[in-house]
Amino acid sequence: MGGTRETIAELIGRDAVTVVVTDSGLGGLSVAGGIERRAREAGVYRSLRVVFANALPEARRGYNTMATDEEKARVFGGALAGMVRAFRPDLVLVACNTLSVLLPRVVHSGDVPLLGIVGMGVEMLEERLRAVPGSVAVVFGTETTAAAGTHRAMLLERGIEAERVITQACPLLAREIEDDASSAAVVSMVDRFAGEAMERITRPPEVVIAGLCCTHYGYVADRFAGALRRAGATAVETVDPNQRMAEALFPPGRTPATRAEQVSVRVVSRAGISDAEVRSIATLVEPVSAPTAAALRGWEQMRDLFTYPLL
Repeated sequence: MGGTRETIAELIGRDAVTVVVTDSGLGGLSVAGGIERRAREAGVYRSLRVVFANALPEARRGYNTMATDEEKARVFGGALAGMVRAFRPDLVLVACNTLSVLLPRVVHSGDVPLLGIVGMGVEMLEERLRAVPGSVAVVFGTETTAAAGTHRAMLLERGIEAERVITQACPLLAREIEDDASSAAVVSMVDRFAGEAMERITRPPEVVIAGLCCTHYGYVADRFAGALRRAGATAVETVDPNQRMAEALFPPGRTPATRAEQVSVRVVSRAGISDAEVRSIATLVEPVSAPTAAALRGWEQMRDLFTYPLL
């Protein structure tokens, strides 16, 4: 498989393209919605089918509750295989930081290109850190993302000083955002995690760059910015990798071949999705892509999408 640019260039030349967007929950629907909206506006693809496939094996049984990275990788590998069998995609976008950090451990046939979101987030953080030399980045993520430390390690490999990158785990926040992004629990948790992060910054930065390195966190970007200011940050920027992943299929400077007339979105899940989760996320996605919000409201349960528990 070639790089991102080569992979996208190959897709643009096809008459019909199927893209699977996957996440361990519903946060990545903002990526699917961004793709749907751009496809209708850009006219790059003659026919584009977007399938959002939830990789969560069971309701309330997320990857962060699994005991080892090996178990997480086996479950996600089985989910990917099921998605490829079911939808025959041309590309799979892993719109989940938790799952993207597992990709090196996942057994994959390699027939279908996989693009993870972690590298995109690292690129965005590096760009802003270099643009503002007096800044510090806080990588907000799930327990798995924080424990892996992939974002920080990659930034250090690129020459960013260690004291300029803080990693902050936000346990259970993604679940609370799915249930109700405007709830008091979400406000309280964001305030707590922002405060903890600020306490670990060794010297006052010119700007705090909040890396929203869980696909759910972009839905509450303003809350993160406000919480960091209340915790003492003078200036705050937020970086949402979801946006870059949604834009990846639409290279700048590409002349539209035709106005896209066939763009569809489908939402499928092995795990059950509660009515409260549907209401919460559909409301957040609708301003970006009404068809994606409608697809979530009409989501399809596919218990045979992949096998769980694994034998």
